[in-house]
Amino acid sequence: MNHPTPPTITVVIAQCVQRSFLSPLPGPDPRLKPCHLHAGYTNTVRLLGGGPSHLPNVIEDFLWRAHGGENGNLAGSEFVHVIYVDDEHVDDGSELVESHFAQFGRHCVPGEVDTNGLEGYLGTGQTAEWRDLRNGRTHVVRTPGLNDNMYGTGFIPVLQSICQEAEEVYGVRPEDVQILNIGGWSIIKELFCGVWELLHHGIPDYRDPNNREATIRFKRVALSDALSYSVQREHHNIALDITRMIGGVVLRTPQEALAYSGLN
Repeated sequence: MNHPTPPTITVVIAQCVQRSFLSPLPGPDPRLKPCHLHAGYTNTVRLLGGGPSHLPNVIEDFLWRAHGGENGNLAGSEFVHVIYVDDEHVDDGSELVESHFAQFGRHCVPGEVDTNGLEGYLGTGQTAEWRDLRNGRTHVVRTPGLNDNMYGTGFIPVLQSICQEAEEVYGVRPEDVQILNIGGWSIIKELFCGVWELLHHGIPDYRDPNNREATIRFKRVALSDALSYSVQREHHNIALDITRMIGGVVLRTPQEALAYSGLN
């Protein structure tokens, strides 16, 4: 069933929007961070709000709209998918896990809670409960590494299923599904996994299951400056610059991200 005028289908890739990386801190002292990979005080205030200027919580406001608002039916949200790409480290006592924690600090262990009783593995604020939405447009992928959300996880099958629905239900070609990256926390995830791989490398075509070559390359891939972060601001700025250089779109404000997603 094709719509007379095909809509714009947007996939929001929410990387590492988790308490271990992004959660309120009492001050800017880096010793207050729960692990080395935490975004830090400045990024947290910029994204989750608060601070001396009482800034708004822009990342959760955007995701609230992407999920459809209060009743789940906000205009435009029916064409927006959200993929939460969550870091996960099951503490199995292995040398690999122990060396990872030794380098970065203990983080994203399923079931462990912080001093407020909140699981660091889950999302910030309401995003924890949004991961449980069963609306066909909310997806969760769990990955144990810096740059492996493309392969070895459920990320590609989820993206393929979204592309298949876009074509069969709405008449939208897979390459015309647009991508929006938010969250972070490293230049690897922001840039290479979120932009380069999808824009230039692509994913295998669901219509040819026997062909593992990447043949679907997305024409519009964006990175939101206002809704993403890296542990080091200079790395974040480099990711923005290179995104533009390789043909991606940089969205500066939350309003631009909403407009891009058809949610304004």
